[in-house]
Amino acid sequence: MKKYISMFFIALSVSFTSCDTETDEEPGGTAVEKMAGTWTVTFEQSVDEYNAIFNGGSNPNLESMSAEELAQQNWADLYDTGKVSIMTSNTAANIPTEMWFIDNEFWGTQVKCNVNYDERTFSCDAQTAYEGCVVDIIGGKVLEGAATTPRGVPADSIIAYIKYSDDYYGFTFMKVSGYRYTGYTEDR
Repeated sequence: MKKYISMFFIALSVSFTSCDTETDEEPGGTAVEKMAGTWTVTFEQSVDEYNAIFNGGSNPNLESMSAEELAQQNWADLYDTGKVSIMTSNTAANIPTEMWFIDNEFWGTQVKCNVNYDERTFSCDAQTAYEGCVVDIIGGKVLEGAATTPRGVPADSIIAYIKYSDDYYGFTFMKVSGYRYTGYTEDR
């Protein structure tokens, strides 16, 4: 009996000393965590450029426009793709000056962007996305709390102008814009 009581107290003392779960460590985040995430977006093309390509209208020369001037153009979802998902995430270096822009649903590209984290802006110049496709992104910006989801709740917004070198119809830039996905099916 003394043997069982001794083993019980030994087991009891070990169980109390091995259950220390407190820690002073914080889990932390990534270097671009306020810009990273899954986004529900639409890709739109310039209506004026469409008219120039297909109807012989005057070409608006989007190539020479700044992001602010591009924002003033008339944009529409001319490919009729509707809402798609893109992702932005930190790179393996986990530094605040670069992030990945990943589009698996629309054009199937992944490019590394330059980031100004304090201003929440991003861009990339002539990044090879895959053989035969070079991607440029200008005017990329994440706006905190600037969007409203279909459920009516505030969310972060994203906008950028993207040039795909292998665009079938020859559009110069596409506008990608949308909101951070909340995880609710209604917000897709």
